[in-house]
Amino acid sequence: MDSRLTVGIDVGGTKTAAVLMSGCRTVLADTVEPTDRSAPPEQSASQCRRLIDSLLEMTHSARDALHAVGVGLPGLIAPDRTFRDSIILPAWRDVDFESLLGSRLGVPVTVDNDTTMAALGHFASLRPHGRPRCLVCLTLGTGVGGAVLLDGIPLRGSDGTAGQIGHLVVEPSGRRCDCGSKGCLNAYASGTAISARYAELKAEESRPHDASAVASNIDLRTALRNGDDAADRALREAVNALTTAVSGMVNVLNPELVVLGGGVAGLGRRLTDPVQAGVSRHSFPAPARRVRVCVAAHGPLTGAVGAAVTAGMLSGTEPSDSFRLCHTVERDTR
Repeated sequence: MDSRLTVGIDVGGTKTAAVLMSGCRTVLADTVEPTDRSAPPEQSASQCRRLIDSLLEMTHSARDALHAVGVGLPGLIAPDRTFRDSIILPAWRDVDFESLLGSRLGVPVTVDNDTTMAALGHFASLRPHGRPRCLVCLTLGTGVGGAVLLDGIPLRGSDGTAGQIGHLVVEPSGRRCDCGSKGCLNAYASGTAISARYAELKAEESRPHDASAVASNIDLRTALRNGDDAADRALREAVNALTTAVSGMVNVLNPELVVLGGGVAGLGRRLTDPVQAGVSRHSFPAPARRVRVCVAAHGPLTGAVGAAVTAGMLSGTEPSDSFRLCHTVERDTR
C-alpha cells in the first residue's frame, strides 16, 4: 500500500462523506454519516477527525501515513480561504476551518466549496484526451451548488463568489429562495425543493387535514417508478428550471461538459436526458451540439474524491500543476 495517504471529506446538508485515498489515486475506503446542520464548527471538526480515524482503522493504516486532508464545505469561501457564510450551515460565519481542523490533525488541511471539490473530483476521473477546457458542475442536494473549471482551475471571481449557479433567477416572480430572492434555481431544482413541491401537489390531490403527514411519507423515486403524476410534475418543473439555467451557462461559457451531482443526480438519465434535450432546444446551436450533460463520476462520493485529490496536490503528495488533476481515480476492489 502506498504510504502517502490523503482523506477527502464532503460536508453536505444531509450527509457527510469521506474517502481515504492512496498517493497513486486509489480509493481505499469510504464512509458516510448524517450531517448535523446546527452543529458549530468545532463539533464538525471533531466529526471530521472521527471519520478520519474510522477510515484509517478500516484499512489498518497508521496515523503517521496520513499526509493531507481536504474538506468541501457548502458555502462561500473567501479569497483568504476562510469559510464566509452559508444557508446550509447557519451556525458558521467567518470560520478558519483549515486551522481549526489542522490543529487537531497535525497535517495540512485544504478547504474549498463543496461543489468546487465535486467538479475537481469529476475532472480527476477523466483521461487526458477527455479533459474539457470548460466544465460546469451543479450539485442538486439540500441546495443547488455550482462551480466552473477553466482548464482544470476553478473560476472564483474577485470576491470568491463566482459559480453561484443555484442563485441564477429562472422565474423572476417565482418561489421564494432561502437566500431571500425570488425565483432562484435553488428554489426549484434542489432535492429539498423537489420534495416540497411533490408534497404540495399530493396535498392538493388528497386535501388532508395535515399536509405535513403527506410530506413525511414521501419517497420520490418510488413515486416516479410507480408513475405518480404529482412526482412526474414536480420533476418536470425542476427539469424546466434546470434547463433554463444550464442553457444560459452554455451560451455564456461554451462548456464541453455539464456535470450534475448530489442526491437528485441519482435519478440518472431520467434527469440528464431531458436536460440535454432542453439545452439543445434553448442554447445557441454550436455550443448546444458540443456540450454533454452527465452525472458525477463517483456518485455521492465525487466531492470527497475531489477534496482528497486537491489536498494531495496542494500538500506536495503530487506535483502541483493543475493538469495532474486529469489523472484517473480508481477504487481498491480487494
